[in-house]
Amino acid sequence: MTSPPRNALSIWMQVTRIQSLIISTISVFSGGAVAFHAGRARLAPFLLAWLGAVAVQAGTNLTNIYYNYKARVEGYQIDPRGSSAVVQFGWLEPADVRRGSLVCFAVAVGAGLLLTWMCGWPILLMGIPGAAAGFFYAAPPLKLAYKALGVLTVFVFIGPVMVAGTSFAMTLGVPAAAWPVSIAVGLMAAGIMHINDLRDLDDDLRHGKRTLSTMIGRRGARRLLAAMDVVAYAAIVWGAIAGLLPWPAVAVLASVPMAVTELGLAFRETDAAPLNVAWFRGVQLHLQFGVLLIAGLLAASAFGL
Repeated sequence: MTSPPRNALSIWMQVTRIQSLIISTISVFSGGAVAFHAGRARLAPFLLAWLGAVAVQAGTNLTNIYYNYKARVEGYQIDPRGSSAVVQFGWLEPADVRRGSLVCFAVAVGAGLLLTWMCGWPILLMGIPGAAAGFFYAAPPLKLAYKALGVLTVFVFIGPVMVAGTSFAMTLGVPAAAWPVSIAVGLMAAGIMHINDLRDLDDDLRHGKRTLSTMIGRRGARRLLAAMDVVAYAAIVWGAIAGLLPWPAVAVLASVPMAVTELGLAFRETDAAPLNVAWFRGVQLHLQFGVLLIAGLLAASAFGL
């Protein structure tokens, strides 16, 4: 038994993977930057969109832990710093984790209803499927993550739904710039999940968890990761060439060295430990890409580009 973190707050921060909430935050801020560049800066809808997005992601993280085989298999080697350790080491009961997930989804629903009241019924067309996808990502009967739909779900809802949804909440429309941005941001977020599945490929095969990686094999999974990165960059460059995005958005190209490092590790390594480093590089890539994109859009707005 490993000693638990010092207090209840730190335990809940660990089980919700609070650092990972930067993923949904980047999506909302990207959508906000698109709206700002389009000439609209409505703060209240932006804040509600952010609250709903991070609440859905936190609820998804908790639901995933509650149903994740890794938290329940006796003798499974769990990183004490990982979210599954909270259940396996008995720091929280599974029922506590489930209740926490329901609280998060309730917060998300509340934020969504307020947004609907402020911005209109189209918010429901994005919010309801988004919350449902988050809950059923790991929960039965759908268990999307166990049916090779995890990466696709992350792409759709972290990308187009969150980015376009935030833009709509702030502008009451979806600017054309939202589409290349949402595709790029969604692919970068999905890439994190895909590397995670590539790292866990052997364990997932043993426990019957179907992912894209288990279906297409290690070589196919590596090639898919490379394609996802390439398309993400291409979406932004194409958006700038087509006039949908201002040229400062191509600042994302400064993150290419991190993408090369990530892919080099993913293509070269097969063991879990070095692939965990590749996953961390994917997290860094997502953050770099997102910050550069947001900064480029805001800079273009500031200088009237």
